Amino acid sequence: MGDGLRRWLTSPAPGRQPGEPGMGAWRWRRVGGVFLIYLGYAVGDMTNLHDNAATIAFGCAVLAVFCAIYLWVLPLAVFEGRLEYRYPLLAGMAACIAVYLPTVGGGGLVMTVYLAVALSLLLRPIVSIPLVLVIAVVDTWLPERIAWWQAAGPQWSLSAPVLFAALTMHGVRAGARNQAELHRAHQEIERLAKEQERLRIARDLHDLLGHALTTITVKAELASKLVARDPARAADEMAQVAALGRAGLADVRATVAGYREVSLVTELAAARQVLAAAGIRAQLPASSDEVPAHLQELFGWVVREGVTNAVRHSGANHLRITPGGSSIEIVDDGRGPSSDPARAGTGLAGLAERVQASGGRLRTGPAAPTDPGGSRPGFRLRVDVAPAEPRPDVEPRPDAGLRPGTEPRPGTEPRPGSDLTSASTDGGLSRPAGGARLSVGVAAGQSRDRGQDQGQAGNQ
Repeated sequence: MGDGLRRWLTSPAPGRQPGEPGMGAWRWRRVGGVFLIYLGYAVGDMTNLHDNAATIAFGCAVLAVFCAIYLWVLPLAVFEGRLEYRYPLLAGMAACIAVYLPTVGGGGLVMTVYLAVALSLLLRPIVSIPLVLVIAVVDTWLPERIAWWQAAGPQWSLSAPVLFAALTMHGVRAGARNQAELHRAHQEIERLAKEQERLRIARDLHDLLGHALTTITVKAELASKLVARDPARAADEMAQVAALGRAGLADVRATVAGYREVSLVTELAAARQVLAAAGIRAQLPASSDEVPAHLQELFGWVVREGVTNAVRHSGANHLRITPGGSSIEIVDDGRGPSSDPARAGTGLAGLAERVQASGGRLRTGPAAPTDPGGSRPGFRLRVDVAPAEPRPDVEPRPDAGLRPGTEPRPGTEPRPGSDLTSASTDGGLSRPAGGARLSVGVAAGQSRDRGQDQGQAGNQ
């Protein structure tokens, strides 16, 4: 605990890099501008103490300069990384207070609330905390000691807002640091994921093309040597080279198309990293082998949407993913997506359309008490898909597709499902769709057999 306190006390102001999530300068100006209404206390005190228009005009000018520093310069140093403005703006705010108090009145002490905010955001806690305490002491007991300020007793109404504002800004500062670290962790995870994806693509392409290109090279060299001695053999080798090239191209296209698809395996791996970075304990399956291939993509989309909701909206501490043969369930101990349509987004609606298109059903709602979370109600996302019904196979007759009176040769029986026969309108089998081609193929096979027999007889 001592080391943690020491690190917190000496931690510098959290810098915000461009593109990181956070408040930002313009949002600070919109929100901070509302709280400047507290300066109305100084204006009321000024009009009560003075009737001189010049003094009132001077006081209003000092307040305007102070507001400009607070709204325009301070967010540049805090949110835009312009640390060179840090000490000048603190000096400028302190100078405005120092000039206002002796000439206009004690109402200017209200500006110390905004000075405490700036000190808490820009300086290390080991420096800002003592300064804020000094400001609170001055705000409490200085006004009653200056008679013309017309203050009676300790001014707790001035010192309490100073302490509260400083405490709030330290909380905002800690949250901003955690948010920045989480964002940088996500960026690092994305960078590592991209690096691993590049390595995987290189490995897959090497495995796909290495053997094919080697075979193509060997056959092309062989064809170049045979082109003069045996042109037919060389032509056959080149035909094989062309077939290998087409097969390799098809494999590459199929692999690249697979990279663009969502799969359950990749989404589970990504979910493990994202949940760990978000501090959510995950209970994930070791494998997805029990999920059919045609449901891998759909269940991948389910995991992506469920994990996104848990990280962004639910505030969950624990999440469990349970895939099955025809269903997948995601349960967390959070509050689920927002009931406000403007904040809930369209992720679940789009997922429901995907599930419906696949013939499934999407169900969401509170989790049962047996689910993770214990006392917390939790949220369940479940998708059920009806299992695909097996299609009956039609076994054609072995002699189907042959001309009447033609006996099938051994080894030439048509395979089930081949295109040698065509179905008639009454459910029977008609004459072969390619009867002429079949006869030519049989005759050619018989001719090759006779040629091989004659060649063997000549060799003998």
